[in-house]
Formats: sequence, structure tokens, C-alpha cells
Amino acid sequence: MFIKKGLLAATILSVSCSTALFAHEHHQDEMCGETKLHGYMMDIKNELRAMSSDIKSGDNSAAAERIDSLIASLEQSRNETPYQLKAEKLKGEALATQQKEYVRIIDGTIDVFKNLEQALLSGDSAGIKKWLGEMGSQRQQGHGAFKANC
Repeated sequence: MFIKKGLLAATILSVSCSTALFAHEHHQDEMCGETKLHGYMMDIKNELRAMSSDIKSGDNSAAAERIDSLIASLEQSRNETPYQLKAEKLKGEALATQQKEYVRIIDGTIDVFKNLEQALLSGDSAGIKKWLGEMGSQRQQGHGAFKANC
């Protein structure tokens, strides 16, 4: 089974190198400094890079093993508040609504990773490509809604 490894690797690398998946916080001021959410997003970025290497080398089972760590970081991220929501100084119902949307995107990404894991374990090249594309879409949603420039 030959996957177009160059294209697949480029897709993974572009997703993993584009400032992590969601509300990745920058380091320019104290609100944007080192936070738990930033740490989780950096963990995700590092795991995605490693997963990319695994897939490039044809080791789908090793790539699939990384998904547990990715999901754990996403689950921990659920309880954090993205910088964008802090910067907008949202309170009450507005904050609750945006926080629910943030969690919805996190949960959607977890589902994508679970599907990617199944595709990796079954050697489903088309599925791997599909779920990597979905991963990129989730990243765009998260960044579009919750990433702020500090």
C-alpha cells in the first residue's frame, strides 16, 4: 500500500506547523504569556510533528499510538479559556456561549483524531488523507474563532 507520502507528509506538516490547532496564545504580553492552554497546544504541535514523521516512514501503528497523547492534550484544553475571549472581556451569557463553541470545536477535533486512528490502524490510505484534511479544517475553525494576535 503506497500512500503519496510526500503529499501526505506535507499536509501533516502544514497542519502541525501552523501554530498548533486552536487558540494558541502568543508571548507578547502577560495575557498572552505562558499559560496552560499554550502548553497543551505546544504539546499538540510536537505530537503532530512526530506523527508526521511516523506516517512518512510508513509506521502507521506508531502514528496511531500518538493519538492518545493528542486527545489527552485536547481534553485538558477544554477547561481553559482562549486568550481571544479574555481579550474581548466577555462575561456572563456571551462568555458561556463562546466557551461552549470552543468546547464544541475541541470535541469535534477529538472525533477527527479517533477516526484518523482507525484509518491508520486499518491502513486505509483514503481515510488517512480524509481525516488529515478534516484535522486542517478543525484547526482553521479554532484559529478563526479563538486565536487573537497579542
